[in-house]
Amino acid sequence: GIGISDPENHVVRSSGLASHQFLYTDSGMGVLKIDGREYTMKKGAMFYVAPKVIHEYYPIDYNWRTKWIVFRGEYADMLLKNIGFDRFAYSEKCSNERCGKIFERILSAAADPLNSGEKESVLIYEYILNARGVLLSSANDKSGSGSVVDSAIIFIDDNYMQDIQLETLAGISGVSLQHFCRIFKARTSMRPMEYLARKRIAEAKILLVNTEMLVEDVGKAVGYNDRNYFGIVFRRFEGISPGEYRRQKGSIVL
Repeated sequence: GIGISDPENHVVRSSGLASHQFLYTDSGMGVLKIDGREYTMKKGAMFYVAPKVIHEYYPIDYNWRTKWIVFRGEYADMLLKNIGFDRFAYSEKCSNERCGKIFERILSAAADPLNSGEKESVLIYEYILNARGVLLSSANDKSGSGSVVDSAIIFIDDNYMQDIQLETLAGISGVSLQHFCRIFKARTSMRPMEYLARKRIAEAKILLVNTEMLVEDVGKAVGYNDRNYFGIVFRRFEGISPGEYRRQKGSIVL
């Protein structure tokens, strides 16, 4: 589901929601109550709430306008947890304009009764990755919880197209290489280089179905200068070549 609530209403979820939820304040002001705390939702504020987490939110004025996305799926819980989302995340200032642009594209895709599912799946994943940079970096600034691994994940998310070495990631995290690899695997259930590869392939899939770039250029855009190696890595995770993936999914350029 996706929508714009203008104005937003008083919502009480005593059993939580069945889906994952992102909500962004476009204008006005409201209050979010969760885990015994209150958060002010001014313009630019965003929150994420996991399924079945009890929460409540209500407007402070009649101009509280929100943009929200809710979703669920067979692998959604595992995906969100593995990239750092747990019960709840909040940022009082979402400066990531790309989230807003992706939201508008999802809204447009939802209006297509024939192909909306495929388009929305790709775009929602893109939205999650961009919201992650805002919400989780904000949480680290305030609490420092999980910052050893999260700082490396954020660096990968922002620089996946570059040549990233394990030593660089360990240096960013401020721990030894061996310790970094151990805690990264414990936190994400993946090795650091596997996370990087999955991130690159996820971004490649977005480019393959949203652009007309050549497969070779898609590979270069996500960090693989060797087309053959790009194809090998893509097939390892997706079971098919990049070209076959594009043919199966079709063109959904918006």
